[in-house]
Amino acid sequence: MLRLTSGSLFLFGVVNGDTYMHWPRGSNNRLNEKSANRANGNRMFDSQNNNRGGYNVGETGNEGNAFDGNTNFGETPQNANNGQYAADIWDVTKTEDGTSYQYQSIFQESSLMRWTWTSQHGCGNAMNNCNMVLQMGCENVNRASAFSAQTKKGTGQRMLLRDGGNTNQPDEPNGFGNVAQKFSDNNDNQRGRHESEEFYAFCEAREREKGLFTADQKLKGHTQKYTRQNPNGARRGLECPEERDYFPWEFPTPWIDLAWIGNDVEYCKTNIAPFSQNVYSKGVCAGPNGADDLPDDDDMGGAKTATECANEGGTWVQTTPPDAGMDATAWANKFCQQANWSQINHLGNVEGTALGGQMDNYLWQLPSMDDLARYGCQAYTENGIEYYRVVARQRYNISTMDYDPYQTFADQNNDPKNGVISPVTQNPTVDVGAYMQGLRLALNTAQTGRTFQDRSHVFAIARKPANTVAQSRATHPMLNIGVRGKRGNIVQTFPAVEYDFEPNDVVMSQDQCIHLQWTGSNTHNNGNPAGDGQAGDAGEGRGGTDRSNLMEMKSLRSSYPMPYDVNDGQSFFDVVNCKYPMSANEDFIPKDMVKAIFATAGYYYFNENNDQLNTVEAGGTVNPLLNNVSASFKQGLVCCTTGTTPTKDYYFTSTRNNNFTNRSQKLKIRVVQGGGATFQFYKA
Repeated sequence: MLRLTSGSLFLFGVVNGDTYMHWPRGSNNRLNEKSANRANGNRMFDSQNNNRGGYNVGETGNEGNAFDGNTNFGETPQNANNGQYAADIWDVTKTEDGTSYQYQSIFQESSLMRWTWTSQHGCGNAMNNCNMVLQMGCENVNRASAFSAQTKKGTGQRMLLRDGGNTNQPDEPNGFGNVAQKFSDNNDNQRGRHESEEFYAFCEAREREKGLFTADQKLKGHTQKYTRQNPNGARRGLECPEERDYFPWEFPTPWIDLAWIGNDVEYCKTNIAPFSQNVYSKGVCAGPNGADDLPDDDDMGGAKTATECANEGGTWVQTTPPDAGMDATAWANKFCQQANWSQINHLGNVEGTALGGQMDNYLWQLPSMDDLARYGCQAYTENGIEYYRVVARQRYNISTMDYDPYQTFADQNNDPKNGVISPVTQNPTVDVGAYMQGLRLALNTAQTGRTFQDRSHVFAIARKPANTVAQSRATHPMLNIGVRGKRGNIVQTFPAVEYDFEPNDVVMSQDQCIHLQWTGSNTHNNGNPAGDGQAGDAGEGRGGTDRSNLMEMKSLRSSYPMPYDVNDGQSFFDVVNCKYPMSANEDFIPKDMVKAIFATAGYYYFNENNDQLNTVEAGGTVNPLLNNVSASFKQGLVCCTTGTTPTKDYYFTSTRNNNFTNRSQKLKIRVVQGGGATFQFYKA
């Protein structure tokens, strides 16, 4: 059995050290609030972050039209289930005013995404010890099935992903016998969830790991919901505090490990990577009928060994690690990565990126369909297209080295009656060597070693269409380009960011495809309460709305887009041998139509039935500030084929977000001849 010790734990933070995910869009527990502060910091998980962080869930629709701006190639708003990807991939959850639906971005399997974040106390520097653990969760039971027919209940790994219809926290079960009822209640009440009801029931049933160092904190209970960081056992969503605070954890979780990025890489390789759930089997006491059966009671669910489980009449289940066949050294080298150097007390860019001018990031190749099946994820098929529903998670762990976190255990917990003084105590007055003089340190032992967290909203990973002519020519992974940020000026959005393309500095070859897509909110008005920041949503267009489009420029220093009629034959779509796939059976949409689709963020779309551009509103005209387009756009698949075009740079902007409040939402793409490049970031 894996025993949690300081040598196999996360390293934690000292004081505030928030972390915010910017692409994919981090929620920080937000849903669709019209306030600068999130409504409920306990909604889905424990972030420990500032209430102002995070991005609202993506939405589609505008003023009652559910699918405007979101048709696929060959679709119409009235027939939005045709085309390359199915519209029904997202949750059909209406906003309270009935004007829009939640939207879940759709990425292609094995494509490349630059996962970006900011972290307050940095990493890779000499002032702390830190790491960032990146994980993903996937829906692994069929959402259309009744609870009684779903699997993985007995291991606690069931994951049914719901962004939620309101900002209320899901209800917890009162023991395993109450799990099914609470599952039904939470569904009826539209509660958002990642972890399952039974996952939290296991947390409340099992005794916490008492070998862990808790300093002088007085934990109010003895189960896994009580930790040094959470001594009162507060609940956030259905997350288990011990699983959240410690990594790798001893018991099965629904989370799949992607990367550990930190200071002590060699330590990670020898003491952390080997115990990742991807390669190391974990045990749990399920019900008498096996892995799909819930325990009969808390005594059974609380068993921590096979012997205890057998004594309670349960079934001890060992998980099957999805990457168990991988060579141990290869796994460690893949999983454990050196952190970039970044400044403390600074939510900004980091060293080691292009000219030091980018956020910290991880180049994530999204899993293939085979990978997702191996992880046990649930496949769905709409109109012949297979897809999976997933969510991204990052945990930022930061500590000073006032004590050895790898060798400090429960025997160092503060116990003055028995002569034990913790190496760290609450707000100590320390001897500084001056005569009769002591100085007090502001030190909270619940935060001496601390974990912060962010999670994305739900998104989908879809199978690459096998019969698309343009994509069949690509020999390198598809590149994902999106939009990060939200409506408002720098003070109103902070600690989120203003709009920018992500990434904004791409090098691609002529045998690749890029997928330009974005999602935004119709309620991002940053209203009161605003916390310690500034309320308001400065910017262009209708208040509270995220909107973007794509127009070409002649230079990044410009503010004016390129008039396509005056510069006919000179644009990216004219010069580069890159085109816009129309459908699986047709090669490309005409380039002039492509320009109109991007410029209007999908207000104009190609209708293959009559081989022409249509508008979302029959006979309508796009609003100059994009007020009548959708918050989300998924149409932008551009494929390049090998040609003789010389290396050249191309520049793009969003016309909506280019004033001195939200300035320079711009993108640079360098296209090189095919065969030489994979995914790179522009550096010169």
